[in-house]
Amino acid sequence: MSQWVWGPVSNRNPDAWLWLGDTVYGDLNSTEFTTLRSKWQAATPELLRHLYHMQRNHPDYSRFVEEGTEIYGVWDDHDFGDDNADSTYPYKIESQEAFLDFLGEDPESPRRSQEGVYSTHLLDNGRIRLILLDVRYHRTPYSVGADGDFLGETQWQWLESVLRSSRARVNVIAGGIQFLAPRTSVLGVPLAESWSRFPRARDRLFNLILSSGVRAPLLLSGDVHFAEISEGVCTSEDSDGNSRKLVEVTSSGMTHSWGSEGWFLLGLLNIFLSIPGNNAYQKDGLIYKGMNFGELEFRLDEENPSVTVNIHGDDSEIHLSRSISLSELDSGVTGGGRYLCRGVNE
Repeated sequence: MSQWVWGPVSNRNPDAWLWLGDTVYGDLNSTEFTTLRSKWQAATPELLRHLYHMQRNHPDYSRFVEEGTEIYGVWDDHDFGDDNADSTYPYKIESQEAFLDFLGEDPESPRRSQEGVYSTHLLDNGRIRLILLDVRYHRTPYSVGADGDFLGETQWQWLESVLRSSRARVNVIAGGIQFLAPRTSVLGVPLAESWSRFPRARDRLFNLILSSGVRAPLLLSGDVHFAEISEGVCTSEDSDGNSRKLVEVTSSGMTHSWGSEGWFLLGLLNIFLSIPGNNAYQKDGLIYKGMNFGELEFRLDEENPSVTVNIHGDDSEIHLSRSISLSELDSGVTGGGRYLCRGVNE
């Protein structure tokens, strides 16, 4: 499969590259068009290792890695091992080992001994903190309903500790699936994954981020095979009524996207997105449906520090762009309290 992305990414001279999941598709049933078997079947550890080996040795990606760019990453379902996978996936221990080997994770890294691939990293001399959330290893099955969880209690406690102790100027919180998007189903039939599938866990996450006092939280996600910029307005339930923003950048679809798969699938996406409420968090119609990669450019030495978000397409054009002052994300940082979040368009 063509991997157009590595040349354009390399030309941007990035300080770091972040995988946001679905690095490989270990669960794709290659016989799907010649048998009656499901399109998806759980990946074996051997297959995952084979696919990671192929990706690591792809000439363009290998060249990119050898340029010395720092590589970070977290998985989603297809590289974890199964479509919409959860904690019941039988090879999660072996899958974790294979994924960390692919990333070149240090043998002494805490990720080698913990359950799950969540982690935190400091960039730019500690001014940027990257927080990677694992929404697969401990995720409860969707059948449990609204009380389900993505992280597991150990990861929740870890996340709270990381947030409350962070002194970084900006805190990038990343995971495989979308945080803000309310899109999950049509007429009660589940069609999409997002944190909205478990509303109590979603509410817990937003309140943990906002009550921790952490500076300039910025959410990153992938999964959906299109790119968009989303925004939530979170209002304190305390008497002061203080409001804060949560901004999310989604970049997804480097090898295939809704816009690259023909008019029929693109039409289905447009119908899904047109359902009332599904775009409640979409900022100013900022969505791009072609193949893409995302870029964050931080300007932390300016009088008014900011981050510029660019979504690059495979046509060498920038299709989405937004500059965000960190003071917008800082607004009302006090710590404590409880927040109720709604979409910027609600």
